[in-house]
Amino acid sequence: MIYEILLIPIVFLINFFIRGKRGYIFIFLVCLSLFLIEIFIKKTLLNPLFFLSISLTFLSFPFLIDRFKKMSGNSLEELRKGLHKIEFDCKEIENKIREIEGEIQRLERENTIMLELYEIAKEMSKALSFKDMFKIVCYTLQKNFSFDKGFLVTLRSDLDIFQINKIYELSPSLEEELKEVYLPHRVYYKIMESLFYKGDLFYFDGEDKEMINKFNIDIDIPFVISTLKLGKTVIGFLVLENFKKEEFSRFSVFSTQLSLELRRIMLYENVEKMAITDSLTGLYVRRKIIESLELEIERAKKHKFFLTFLMLDIDHFKKCNDRFGHLVGDYVLSEIARILKTNLREIDLIGRYGGEEIAILLLNTKEDEAKIVAERIREKIAHFPFQAYNERFRITVSIGGAVFPKDGDSSLELINHADNALYSAKKQGRNCVIFYGEIKEK
Repeated sequence: MIYEILLIPIVFLINFFIRGKRGYIFIFLVCLSLFLIEIFIKKTLLNPLFFLSISLTFLSFPFLIDRFKKMSGNSLEELRKGLHKIEFDCKEIENKIREIEGEIQRLERENTIMLELYEIAKEMSKALSFKDMFKIVCYTLQKNFSFDKGFLVTLRSDLDIFQINKIYELSPSLEEELKEVYLPHRVYYKIMESLFYKGDLFYFDGEDKEMINKFNIDIDIPFVISTLKLGKTVIGFLVLENFKKEEFSRFSVFSTQLSLELRRIMLYENVEKMAITDSLTGLYVRRKIIESLELEIERAKKHKFFLTFLMLDIDHFKKCNDRFGHLVGDYVLSEIARILKTNLREIDLIGRYGGEEIAILLLNTKEDEAKIVAERIREKIAHFPFQAYNERFRITVSIGGAVFPKDGDSSLELINHADNALYSAKKQGRNCVIFYGEIKEK
């Protein structure tokens, strides 16, 4: 039995040489020591079965430890990989959260801006005149967009070709009257003409060589030109210098809204114009010219201005109608209205007072200046070659004038005194200009 026990350390020893573990040496030495002790004392210390059990236990112990180390090593590696994956997933989630937060902030900003534009659109919809709407446009652009200079360009609505009507500079502070300006660079006209026939938005970043060559751009500042249109009809343009490209989306929304409001204002003003203008001559009707006269008198009193009221009558107009017919009479009236518009300032008011009588209100004009204007009008009409049925003929006019405050300080006085002066001009042979002051001197 004693010698059989030697098989156990021998197995340990063989396992050591195969596996190279130090623990096996220790177990081998323990077993060998017990064996030597038994030989030396010639007595079995332990029951062979018990000793075999202990030996087997010692024998399996290194295997168990080794297996445990492997299992724990694999578990730790898997745990590290799992932790690394979790850490990577957490970073991905954090990045996604940051992206979502950024997108939410962007959407909130866009929503705030859209709400502001909506409120502005409501304000623009309340405007019943171009001037009121223009003020809102200027304020909105200055508040919501980055640019140095801006211009609003309107086109002729009665033509199907590109023709500019008026150009206004976008400014937050407006004077009492809107002033027309010219665009600072010729290339803007060329680009607008191109957009009129095909295009919606043009942006130049200041360095695009292709655009420089195509349009011969000789400026190095970025600018944007937006087309204002309803459907396929172009009604105007917005020009902004040093504009930021990232504001395109908001600017596009604003341009669309401005197009709608601009068209509405134009339609409203056309309807209003039809209500206060004579359909034949395009001049103001009698009610409008009297209202304007009363308003301008109050303004002249406040600011110490002069103004002159003229009454013009076509000489022998009845004979013209009898000879050529009423259609020719209408032609004469419309031509005289055109001559008056051509030879008077835009701030001056012209109205058809009744029949062949035309009223003219010259703002901030003294008597000497008004006489020169009235005489120029008389000569222009007298030398104009009217034509009917291949026959040319001449038309003359008589003009009477009254000056505020010299000849009256109310609309009724000025109208009556100008009418009296006109009657005197008729009596003196027609085709002449007489002012009320000349009658008083006599």
